[in-house]
Amino acid sequence: MHSIRNRMVILVAVLATVVALLACSTSNLVSRSKPTATPTKTPKPTFTATLTPTQTNTPTNTPLPTDTPTPTPLPTNTPIVMTATFTPEPTSTPVPTNTPRPTARPRPRPTSTPTRKPQPTKTPAPSFPFTGTITGGTPNCGTTGIKGKVKTRTGAAYPGVTVAVWTDGWEGVVSNPANTAGAWDVFLNEGPRAGTWYVAVVKAESCQSRPGGGRTAVGCERQSNVVTVVTTANCTGQGAVQWPEVEFRQN
Repeated sequence: MHSIRNRMVILVAVLATVVALLACSTSNLVSRSKPTATPTKTPKPTFTATLTPTQTNTPTNTPLPTDTPTPTPLPTNTPIVMTATFTPEPTSTPVPTNTPRPTARPRPRPTSTPTRKPQPTKTPAPSFPFTGTITGGTPNCGTTGIKGKVKTRTGAAYPGVTVAVWTDGWEGVVSNPANTAGAWDVFLNEGPRAGTWYVAVVKAESCQSRPGGGRTAVGCERQSNVVTVVTTANCTGQGAVQWPEVEFRQN
């Protein structure tokens, strides 16, 4: 029993001690939690520094430049040199001698030489027996060909002459001999045909034969110059030509 009491007393004492400790700690906490007034410091007044003007140095007097006299050189005496000029004595001029004049020879009188008048040069004979020229041309909407006449020197009909017609890329054809009126013609195309053709008098027997009859213009021996004629595609209007006319005249 005593032990239990003792224990109870100790326990009560311990509890009292604990309570006392808790009370003290609580009062400390309460006292700490109260705000304390912090004294504020009064700011000290600030002083503004005033700049003290510095002394300005007084300019010193600049010495004026002194005039330095420039010595002028004295003129020197130029020596005068006397030169003697030698004058040659005049020489005596020789007296010219009389030169004999040449005797004039009699000139022969020119004889009159008759002036020969230039003789007219003979015109070289033409290289061909005939010369061909274009004498005209007619339009024709049905056929295209070339025709003309062969004449003597006096303008009469020259029958029996054959004419060849050809063009580039075509071996050509030889006409029948000119009739008693000297007329000849070569048929080229049905309807209008444009082209450039060459015409000349030839020897028919020298031309190449054509298979089936007739002769071509290949290998022909020409008897006149070559005349170039043109046919057009239009058979009406200005410049339309389907049958050019070429006349060959005996030279």
